[in-house]
Amino acid sequence: MRKSLPIRYVVYVILLITVFVITIYLSQNFLQGINHEKTATIVFSGPLALESTQAILNTVNLALAEINHTAGGMKIRLEVLDDGDETGSWIPEKEEENARKAVAIKDVVAYFGPLNSGATKISMPILNKAGIVQMSPATTWPGLTKIGFQPGEPGVFYPTGTRHFVRLCTTDDLQGPAGAIWAKELGFKSVYILDDGESYGNGIARLFEAESLRNGIKITGTKSISVNTDFKSLTQTIIDSGAELVYFGGVTPNGAPEMVRALKNANATNTVSFMGPDGISEEDFLIRAGEAAEGVYVTAVGVQPSEIHTDAAETYVQTYKATYGSEPDAFSALAYDGIHLLIDALQNVGSANRADIIKQVRNTREYPGLSGSFSFDKSGDTTVHLISGSRVQDGAFTFVKILSQ
Repeated sequence: MRKSLPIRYVVYVILLITVFVITIYLSQNFLQGINHEKTATIVFSGPLALESTQAILNTVNLALAEINHTAGGMKIRLEVLDDGDETGSWIPEKEEENARKAVAIKDVVAYFGPLNSGATKISMPILNKAGIVQMSPATTWPGLTKIGFQPGEPGVFYPTGTRHFVRLCTTDDLQGPAGAIWAKELGFKSVYILDDGESYGNGIARLFEAESLRNGIKITGTKSISVNTDFKSLTQTIIDSGAELVYFGGVTPNGAPEMVRALKNANATNTVSFMGPDGISEEDFLIRAGEAAEGVYVTAVGVQPSEIHTDAAETYVQTYKATYGSEPDAFSALAYDGIHLLIDALQNVGSANRADIIKQVRNTREYPGLSGSFSFDKSGDTTVHLISGSRVQDGAFTFVKILSQ
């Protein structure tokens, strides 16, 4: 008859097996922890064919590199999506697709963009339903956040009733009138007003028109245009109207370069000046308009960062130039503030909880930006209302003055 093993041996064997199993379990979980590092995705959406979009994207990448793509214990990944065509015009279907892609990515914590007001109207309700914070450095249509502009605005953009959107730039209800007041100061007595038919362009053109009338500037005509407009015929109409200034409300891809070239070709630039908003305050306008851009007046939300004389702004400009070999623009400076604000929010929340991130971002108070401290009001708008005026000289936008702040 075989003898039974002593009880202590049985206990030893059980203990060894237990230790072995626990070791394997812990090792697997440790390796899984390494292979499954916590991540958080920021989606960037904009028309990538535009130089101005690339400048904003450069700034976002620069800011993320400064914090080693890490915040709140998470590795930050940037998903870049194009909402434009080869000319830089935004496409409604592409912006909607981008927003839905963002919703489908499980670890998305923020949507940075888009850069056009009309595009923003499309993505806002989609992201609002998903509870994703949305931040834009460039969308200026006031109806995105304020009542009194278009029927149903801004409520239609927030189907859940909770605000998820903030913007880093001031709005067209300030920029349009600032442009008209500047036109009055420059001595213009008559203006022909054009727009590109989009929410942003038509909206700011109407705001410029109303303020022009209040300041005694005669409106000699109005017209919506596109790149397919007969610019030669339109130029003659403008000349015949007696306008001293053409104001264009819209963006570069929608006819602005073609219009200034037509004025130059008709030798009208000595008698008819041209002014536009920040939709044409970009390198693409200078490239497409060529020599005809000389002398054009431009208003912009924000100011060229080289004109911001703070240590933070000077460091940003130097780093940007050293990295990309060019100067950042006003929207890029706003984007720099925005992405760092978002990074700080992620750091403070310490997780990918979307509701907490929205609350953290929207409750921003006295954030130290490049040009000074700013907050978001209850609508999600910045408390800084800086608008500047520039003029094209020697093929570059040259700062003239601060129009509003």
